[in-house]
Amino acid sequence: MDSNKNFLTMATAPDGTLIVAGDIDMAGGPILEQALLERESELLVQGGGDIVVDLTGVDFMDSSGLRSMLATARSAAARQANLELRSVGPQIIRLLEITGTVDQFTIASRRD
Repeated sequence: MDSNKNFLTMATAPDGTLIVAGDIDMAGGPILEQALLERESELLVQGGGDIVVDLTGVDFMDSSGLRSMLATARSAAARQANLELRSVGPQIIRLLEITGTVDQFTIASRRD
């Protein structure tokens, strides 16, 4: 079994989209939070815009990841922008629905 399989990794696409892979849990939450803060800072310097996160490689997210994303969504909303989530898996959609937070995000696409 590969012990690094669920380790969270971050990359940035040429268009600025954050590409996330792995589990967003207690260990990965701070990594995500730092990447979101850095991306938001970059956008502020560039004059604004939405924060876009591709979750194709994420199958699990716990409350630590949700907390980071909610803080970013609220910060983006305060500057009339959005946190856009792409390729959101069913477990994450379920977490957002159960917690009543799905409306805090722009869900651009879902996956099965």
